Amino acid sequence: MTKDDNYKSGNQWVKRTSGEQLTCLVDEASSTVTYIGSAAPGSATTSAVWRIKKVLVDGTVTSIKFADSDELFNNIWDNRASLTY
Repeated sequence: MTKDDNYKSGNQWVKRTSGEQLTCLVDEASSTVTYIGSAAPGSATTSAVWRIKKVLVDGTVTSIKFADSDELFNNIWDNRASLTY
């Protein structure tokens, strides 16, 4: 991925994927947990249209898990902390 693949729009990151643009929200919930959500630009955080990743840091090991253990755009960003990863 090159620098040109991403750009910042306001306070959100937008990622270009094969001509498609995605809005990316990042929630640094703690020093060991970060949530990253992607959806079409303009998507409501209350709509089930988000692909959400949970990044966990444990010492020198970083793991990345998807909500519902899949990469589908079918989760609600506002529920990120209570989803199953």
